[in-house]
Amino acid sequence: MPRRGGGGGRVRNWKGDNDHFEHDDRTSTNNTRRVRFKSGAFNKGKNVLRNWHDAKLLLDDDIDMSGSGAKPNNFKSFRGRGGGGRVNSPAPRMHGMPKKKFIAGMLPWYQIIIPYGAKHEKETLLRTLLSHLSPEIFIPHYYKINGNAVHFYVDDVKIAEKLFHADRKITMPDGFRLVVIVRNAVPNVVIDAEMKEKMKLTMAKRYNATTKALDLTKFHADPDLTDIFCALFRPVIMLAAIDIIAENIPDLEALNLNDNKLHGTEHLKILSTKLKNLKILYMGDNRIPFIGSLDPFKSLPLVELYLKGNPLVNRFNDHEIYVSDVRKKFPKLVRLDGVDLPPAIGFDVVEDVTLPPRLQSFLVDQAGQDLVREFLTQYYAIYDSESRQPLLEAYHEHATMSMAANYLTNDNRNAVSNRLNSYITNSRNILRITERESRRRYLRNGRLQVVSFLSDLPKTAHDLMGFAVDLLVFTPSMIVLTMNGVFKETNSSNNPTRSFHRTFVIVPNSGGGFCIINDMLYITNTTKEQEDKAFSAGATEPTPAPAPAPALAPAPAAVPAPAAAEETQKVLLNMLSAQTGMNEHWSINCLQETGWDLQRALFIFQQLQSENKIPPEAFIK
Repeated sequence: MPRRGGGGGRVRNWKGDNDHFEHDDRTSTNNTRRVRFKSGAFNKGKNVLRNWHDAKLLLDDDIDMSGSGAKPNNFKSFRGRGGGGRVNSPAPRMHGMPKKKFIAGMLPWYQIIIPYGAKHEKETLLRTLLSHLSPEIFIPHYYKINGNAVHFYVDDVKIAEKLFHADRKITMPDGFRLVVIVRNAVPNVVIDAEMKEKMKLTMAKRYNATTKALDLTKFHADPDLTDIFCALFRPVIMLAAIDIIAENIPDLEALNLNDNKLHGTEHLKILSTKLKNLKILYMGDNRIPFIGSLDPFKSLPLVELYLKGNPLVNRFNDHEIYVSDVRKKFPKLVRLDGVDLPPAIGFDVVEDVTLPPRLQSFLVDQAGQDLVREFLTQYYAIYDSESRQPLLEAYHEHATMSMAANYLTNDNRNAVSNRLNSYITNSRNILRITERESRRRYLRNGRLQVVSFLSDLPKTAHDLMGFAVDLLVFTPSMIVLTMNGVFKETNSSNNPTRSFHRTFVIVPNSGGGFCIINDMLYITNTTKEQEDKAFSAGATEPTPAPAPAPALAPAPAAVPAPAAAEETQKVLLNMLSAQTGMNEHWSINCLQETGWDLQRALFIFQQLQSENKIPPEAFIK
């Protein structure tokens, strides 16, 4: 038997938009019966949309979110009189059930459903809602009557939450207490010819032909679009709008997309192909989350951009960093968020410009070319010999020298041939050595300490033909020379190959010549490419000079050399013999024919050997 009740019978299940409760929730002074709710009646239809957690599912596909597909309005029947909606009814016993909470959705739109709202005039209903929410105001989008219920949409989460909490708290003039249902949903949309025509006409009135600017600010709220859902945050609608713009105003230069609830931007990369002349873009007061969301616009030649009001701006604590990061993506930008930017420091070059060819060496003054070559030839002839003591004459009395060593980041440190034990123990790497006293201890001061330290390093043979040398300063009072290249350790097992970078600062000495006052050496392992090219003629171009030479050589005056000419020739002979493998007789002939120029002798040897013109007896010792 159905329970008897005053003012209405059993409330039926609400199964569709056209099948709502048929009860009158007006005030009654005679009915004092307590209302009891059937156990489990609450929340059976709660959060039906929570399965739709993927915002892209809602945005990228035209899913009917008006209620026909999701069936959100499936309320189970309430047994009792009036469902607890009477003004003077005592509060129902909830048996510990928690109070309903508003859960903000991922999308900026909310559907508002008011059952039995069709009993009231539209103006009366909306005026009552606005009065309850005062001083807040809202715009009811796409208001319609479906059966005896009223449906409309709001595009503000704050308004949606206030309406959610207004459920059964608003009493109409006839005593009816409004039921307000709020759910996260966007209106259904079908892009057809009629809708495109309306969009086109609306854009036409918003276009300024003089400035070639189109203002689409809050496009969905345009009075001419009140009967259709035309929110540009829906990708399908935005792409349709871009197609209309490209077809009718392809030379558009300024586009205003402010206040359109935009959050996804990946589909907007089509702007760079559809609107190639777009230079000004306003996207303020949207929901763009990250600086990386601007990547789809990087191909646009933007000179002005407006982003204020987006979450991405608030992620930066330092405004200067924000400006810098935006300018990295848009180098031609001159105005950001309505503020003129200072001129960017850079080079305005054509993108397809051809860079000049790479040079092995740089000469700040061509006059120093021969002197640089001579200096390096003599210095490394002694350095690669059995004794480095003659280098005492090459260093200033108060010379300073430091050496640092480090492994390559991708180096296999366990390989015996790659270990830098001979250098790491004496390395003055200031990134690792932070104490002042330790830094001082690893610094060599005075010519005796410098040459003594160099003499303790492994014996070497440098690839002079592979040197890359830069002469940075060349004046009568100072020369600055930097070089990098490859050498082999001749007295170590497996003769490992090393890479080095060295800087010499050279000044005049008291004897009228020049000497090294500062020497900085860095050593690491060679790369695979360096190993393949090491000690191979033609692997790198010789230093630009009238005669083939591998590097430059500083010293505008006589750089100190061994005291006796015979000692110098002996050193050069040993150097050539060690690097070429020729016996003493052939090595002497080669040096004599080149005027005892070790560089030229090595070059000629490599050239003749590549042509198989050196007889086998030249290598018999």
